[in-house]
Amino acid sequence: MLKNGETAMENNFKGFDKKAVDFLFALRFSNTLENQAKNAADYKKYISLPLNLLYLDLLEVIGQFNMSFETKPVRCISSPYADRRFSPTAPLKEYMYLRFRQAGKSSDMLGLYFDMGYEAYGYGLRIYKASTGGVNKLKEKISANTKLFSSLVDDLKLKGFEISGTGYKRDRFPDIEPCSAKQLLNMKTFSVSKVRAINDNLFSCALKNEIAEAFLDLKDFTQRLAQ
Repeated sequence: MLKNGETAMENNFKGFDKKAVDFLFALRFSNTLENQAKNAADYKKYISLPLNLLYLDLLEVIGQFNMSFETKPVRCISSPYADRRFSPTAPLKEYMYLRFRQAGKSSDMLGLYFDMGYEAYGYGLRIYKASTGGVNKLKEKISANTKLFSSLVDDLKLKGFEISGTGYKRDRFPDIEPCSAKQLLNMKTFSVSKVRAINDNLFSCALKNEIAEAFLDLKDFTQRLAQ
């Protein structure tokens, strides 16, 4: 619902303010309890408000997947506040993220994400709260159809995605010929992502379009893993 004086255009993501990057950089040196009030106000202005608009715009893309994702804001949008158990003297996060994780699961959740710090941003597919058993079940799907998954991964690589993960020291699938699917099988867990240095897309709706295109590029691969 629009508030008084707002227009539909004002409720769409139009990019982060260029001061957002400077703010995240400066936060590394000013992220103290003494500065928390001022930093929290700036965080809301430069980070939280546009991040919420980006989340709303990306919901339409998430709705095009033939699978269920968690879409409640509290589960998708990073809080500005750091976990004080691990950062007792740094009250605010020095980064931001959106994540849309597979619904109805407490581990081994496929998730589409966007994250950003002061130097770079990235987006793609991760496995959240991965367990050995859960990842092995995903690998069973891959090993049962290496030709299909190799084709999907090869296509993603051509579109600029990178496969990341910690590999095993030895080949655990010696009977499978070298292929992109085998690359996934020989990792303890894996992600499919793009990382970009800070650029002008961040400061316009081009960022939303860039992430939306990437999520849709990942659609077939993600859905087949989830089946």
